[in-house]
Amino acid sequence: MSTAAATADLDYMKVDININNGYVITTVEQKLTNNEDEADYDDFSIYKPEEAFISDFTLLINDKEYSSEVLPKGKAEKSMMEAVSQGKSAGLLTDEKGGRFEYAVNIQAGQSIIVRLTYEQALKKTLGEYEYVQPLYVQHDLDDLSVNVNIVSENKIITLETPGFNNTKISSVSNTEKRIYYRSDSIPNRDMKIVFSTESPELTGDMLFYETGGQGYMMHVFSPTVDQLGTPAMNKDIIFVIDKSRSMEGKKIEQVKSVFSEIISDLPEEDRFSIIFFDNRIMEFSDELMMASSDNKKDAMDFVNSLDASGRTDIDGALVKALEMFDENSDSVPIVVFLTDGIPTSGVKNTDNIRNDISNENDAQAAIFTVAFGIDKDEGYYDFLKVLSLENYGKADSFSISDDSMDDISNFYDTISTPLMTDIEYDYDGEVTGIVNTGESSLFAGSDAIVLGKYASGTGSISSTITGSTRSGTQEFSNNFVVRSSSSNSFIPRLWAYEKIMNLLDRIDVEGEKAEMVEEVTDLSMEFGFATPYTSLYVEMPEEEEPEPAAPPAEYEAVAEEVEEEEEEAVQETMVEEIPLVEDETVMAESDDVEENTDKEETPGFEIVYAIIGVFAATYCKCPGFSKK
Repeated sequence: MSTAAATADLDYMKVDININNGYVITTVEQKLTNNEDEADYDDFSIYKPEEAFISDFTLLINDKEYSSEVLPKGKAEKSMMEAVSQGKSAGLLTDEKGGRFEYAVNIQAGQSIIVRLTYEQALKKTLGEYEYVQPLYVQHDLDDLSVNVNIVSENKIITLETPGFNNTKISSVSNTEKRIYYRSDSIPNRDMKIVFSTESPELTGDMLFYETGGQGYMMHVFSPTVDQLGTPAMNKDIIFVIDKSRSMEGKKIEQVKSVFSEIISDLPEEDRFSIIFFDNRIMEFSDELMMASSDNKKDAMDFVNSLDASGRTDIDGALVKALEMFDENSDSVPIVVFLTDGIPTSGVKNTDNIRNDISNENDAQAAIFTVAFGIDKDEGYYDFLKVLSLENYGKADSFSISDDSMDDISNFYDTISTPLMTDIEYDYDGEVTGIVNTGESSLFAGSDAIVLGKYASGTGSISSTITGSTRSGTQEFSNNFVVRSSSSNSFIPRLWAYEKIMNLLDRIDVEGEKAEMVEEVTDLSMEFGFATPYTSLYVEMPEEEEPEPAAPPAEYEAVAEEVEEEEEEAVQETMVEEIPLVEDETVMAESDDVEENTDKEETPGFEIVYAIIGVFAATYCKCPGFSKK
């Protein structure tokens, strides 16, 4: 076969997106054809949202469909090795960090192959809207792209748009169901963003039901507005902790000055605030919380704009100083907005010690919301920032250094700037088990809390009681929901499993890889068919149906040998390993001029692997994995 440049054509790419009450199932289908006289290998990429779990990988060859099965990761890798060693056609797909999946196919002369990838995720309501971003980029020429979107909601869909895609066709099936159709003869220069809003449910929320195989699943959506609560948003005690170390020099520090000047100017006068800039020193606007008066905000903006980047990075000292300012008896909601672009290089450097210091100091139970500026989510250090926020009632997000970063950071802040309720507790009668809460204990304006659970089939009704603190004091909301299972709610079991797995993965990040949690993730992933960090999708063609294999080019043989060596080592390891987030001084750079840890050993996170030796050649994904020592 030819080892020259790839000649396979990408005939079409079809994307089907189904959004049912915020749960998204997306299928991407690509048809590949080799119009040459010889078999040929070619590489292709499929991009998916990072939060999505892959649930199916299917190949259609000669009008026959070969679907993958979900296996524990170690077993899938072993099956892959055995197939390769026996000359069988097989494919392995694993879900690692990052959203790009690569696969390579060996297509016989004149043959077409269809590759179909399905992935699923839950959307979160922020600032009153749901947003879904569908990657559309492919590396090959394409003159037939179609995207079909179907959106169904329990409540009326108020707005729907696709910013930047003016030639999409939007149609209305009903007040609660909308459709989008897009077709192009070329690849667009941006991802497709789908933004929609719905009416809020009643004050006590909506509860949806679905029963299958003797098991019932419920979904309770709680999304009160300020008007429904009958009380204004709660006051904040907010401290901005901002990295000004040497690595923030130039464009980064100028962007930070701009965005935080705007944020400070918009603070409600009833809020109290302060600002801490840090390098290896701590610089406070005030050593106590100040009222957000016009004069204080003006002085604060002058303080922000007067600083330049220099020095090293003392994260521990800055966060401890901020937490010391809070009064645990205050009626205001304590919040820390923490921005950094690098690892700790001054003061306490060991990340475990930093976590302990922050947890011990956070008597006020302040929520820490982390802005990882220029730190990719697939970097090991981001995991520390994520865990730091999870342990302290907040969340982390990563922002690239770009012209859009100011808007992105501002939007991130907006989502947590208006607390409606805190200390929320959800109580259901004894029929409900396996409860998964996606809203945690606080609710911000324009967001929703989704609580999922299981109940016994035949249950007549489920009572709920929600209590929480508001600006006017503790409020309680109760309702009795009549159970009505509907086929339109068939997504609920998968949403329950998805959120349960995400919850467990967060706990693993915080608590470490404990055997019982890994086992539960694995069991749920296999039951519901998700590729997760502990499960993979494996597909194998029956041996009797395989044609005469074509010899792969030299570069694929080299890849196969490398992957097989890595897998032999991986199979010998136990499934559960202790994974430190970040080690001590051995992984710390002496200066912020050093952007990454050169001592850290990189482990390519087994990636979508090798494989198809006959009709299709291997699935191989090189996604950066979590660094292990």
